[in-house]
Amino acid sequence: MAVACALVLGACNAGGTGDSSGGTSGGAAGTGGGSAAGTSGNAAGTSGGNAGTSGGAGTSGNAGTSGNAGTSGNAGTSGNAGTSGNAGTSGSAGTSGSAGRGGSSAAGTGGSSTAGRGGNGAAGTGGSSAAGTSGNAGAGGSSAGRGGSTAGTGGSSAAGTGGSTSSCGVGPTTGAPGFGAPAQTGAGMSTVKYGSANVTRDGVGYRFITNWWGTGWTSANVSYSGTGFTVASAAGTSMPDGTPIGYPTTYCGRYSETMAGGNCGLPAAFSTIDKLWTGWKWKSADTGQYNAAWDIWLGTSSAFQSYLMVWLRDPPGRQPAGNMTINNVTVAGVPGTWIIRYGTVNSRPIVNYVRAEGQDACEFEFNVMDFVNDAQARAATTSGLTLPGDTVRAIAVGFEFWTGPFANVASEDFYVKLTTK
Repeated sequence: MAVACALVLGACNAGGTGDSSGGTSGGAAGTGGGSAAGTSGNAAGTSGGNAGTSGGAGTSGNAGTSGNAGTSGNAGTSGNAGTSGNAGTSGSAGTSGSAGRGGSSAAGTGGSSTAGRGGNGAAGTGGSSAAGTSGNAGAGGSSAGRGGSTAGTGGSSAAGTGGSTSSCGVGPTTGAPGFGAPAQTGAGMSTVKYGSANVTRDGVGYRFITNWWGTGWTSANVSYSGTGFTVASAAGTSMPDGTPIGYPTTYCGRYSETMAGGNCGLPAAFSTIDKLWTGWKWKSADTGQYNAAWDIWLGTSSAFQSYLMVWLRDPPGRQPAGNMTINNVTVAGVPGTWIIRYGTVNSRPIVNYVRAEGQDACEFEFNVMDFVNDAQARAATTSGLTLPGDTVRAIAVGFEFWTGPFANVASEDFYVKLTTK
């Protein structure tokens, strides 16, 4: 592991446990009790930019980076570590596109240019593909980079039952609350390793943490506004074992810090849950080594037991924690096709539901219990797959970063909505 404290027992002072992934030694978010978490992830090689055509005026979303200047938080309030897979050096060259959620990848490591998700006018086809080779490092293997991710027309999800998603989303999901136009409060900026802040969305409390728990982290500039945040810049190098440099995240529940964050109703026992909706929108033209993932902690009312992760971005060369896979999975009540990757992290079970490489999704809403029920049903017949717990302890979203630099990776909106029986 990348830190000297005991992860499983949460022995770091004002620190936390982490979530990392990859190769044969992937890690995931660790235990609570004065610690912060990072999630497993993958990225190496190169990927191309996005392509799409922008929508006209109307329902499309706006690009931008929110957040006011300022310095947030309590250094040392969270921290974590985990082991993850392979690092690699990526390089790419691509042809920039122009509109929609397009963008470009520049020569070198990633590189990016941003464009609005939708917006008014600006047609044109963007996108690029790149080729590159990624090196081996740590315990895992690596793969040659291959470019080409998809994006499409702009648009936004509507409020109300179901809503709609843009073409880079997963969905729509029947019965989902939709994102609407929420009132967000709490804004600032942080350059410290363990910054934190309380924020709200439509009056519901959440917690934001910068969470640069990896020993390879060197610097970052992150702004936050409500449940959204933007990593304007970040630098660092993944450790030889593939440990990420961090997992900046917004969460609600009993996660990696000593005290529970937010007031969305978590932790909540399965037996009391009618629906547990969560939704997330994110965007970035950066093609570097980062994932985009939910990190959901399960267990009992008093103890953390297992990880459930849902990955919307799985770049080449990095894999979620666990060495066993199930391909072409569909989940009752959930749109899309998934790859399940499962195993253990810090001696705890982990089950990852992952979008295939090159099929990044920027928007998704789902009922957490649909994934929980699917995983626990598979555990009865699948050797090595287990997801113990009777309580959802916390739900977090964010990006796990490996070797940078990175620029303008943005979480636009995130919510948790619990209805009880």
